[in-house]
Amino acid sequence: MKLSAIAASVVLSLSLAFSASPASAEQVVKIGLTGAIYEDIWAPVARELSREGIKLEYVQFSNFSLPNQALANGEIDLNAFQHHAFLRNEIKNNGYEITSIGDTFIVAMNLYSDKISSVDELKDGDKVAVPNDVTNEGRALKLLEAAGVLKLKEGVGAAPELSDIVSTRVKLEFVEIDANLVVSTLPDVALAAINGNYALDSGFKASQAIFKEPRYDDDSYTCLIASRTADAQNPVFKRIVEAYHSQAVIDVFNTTFAGFFVPAWN
Repeated sequence: MKLSAIAASVVLSLSLAFSASPASAEQVVKIGLTGAIYEDIWAPVARELSREGIKLEYVQFSNFSLPNQALANGEIDLNAFQHHAFLRNEIKNNGYEITSIGDTFIVAMNLYSDKISSVDELKDGDKVAVPNDVTNEGRALKLLEAAGVLKLKEGVGAAPELSDIVSTRVKLEFVEIDANLVVSTLPDVALAAINGNYALDSGFKASQAIFKEPRYDDDSYTCLIASRTADAQNPVFKRIVEAYHSQAVIDVFNTTFAGFFVPAWN
C-alpha cells in the first residue's frame, strides 16, 4: 500500500472513531426557586436546553431569606425568585457578591380578603397582614397606599416601613409575617397583601383580588435571574437567560398564569 493511501486510511479511521464517541457529559445547573409554580414556567426552557446538553435542576426554598445565601455559598448556581429591590437590599445587608444576569417578569402583589369586597369596608380595629421582609413589606405598604388604605411619607422610595405611615383611613392593626405565610392569615385578618407566586400556589386567581397592584416606573419589582458576580459572564448562564427570553415562556405566562405574570424583557 502506498504511503498516501495509508495516511488516508488512518485519517478515515480517526474520523470514524471520533464520530462514534459518546456526546460530552451533561452539564447540570442548579437553580434556586421559591414555589412549585416556577417549575412550570421553567419547563419549556429546560426542554430546549436539554437538547444542548444542559440540565436544569430545581432546588426549592420555603423562605425568601435562603436562596441568596445558598447562591453565595455555592450550593446552587443560579436563583430566580426575587426582584431588584429585594436583591439590592440583600447585597446591602449581607455583602453578597451576587448579580442580576437577566430580567424575567413582574408578578403582581395584590390585596385579598375573605371578609370584605372593597377596602371601603375596612373598619376600626381591622387587621391587615403584610410580608415582614423589608422590600416586600415596603411593596405591600405602597400597594395599600395606592388602594387608599393609608398615606406614606413623601420620598420613602421602594421600601417604606410601618414607621413611614402618616395616616390610615381607619384605625388598623398590621400583622407582619413571612411572605409565604401571609395567605394562612386570611381567616383572621380583614385584608392581606399577598405575593403573586404564593397566591398562585394557594389556588387564587388574579380576578379574586379586591385591589390589584398598579404598574411601576422603575425596576424595583421586576424579577430576575441571579448568579454569583464572578460567574456573570458564564456562557452557559447567558444561554439559559437567552432561552428564558422566549415566546414559549410568554405562552406559559398567558395560559397557565394569566393575570399574574408579565414578561419584563420585551
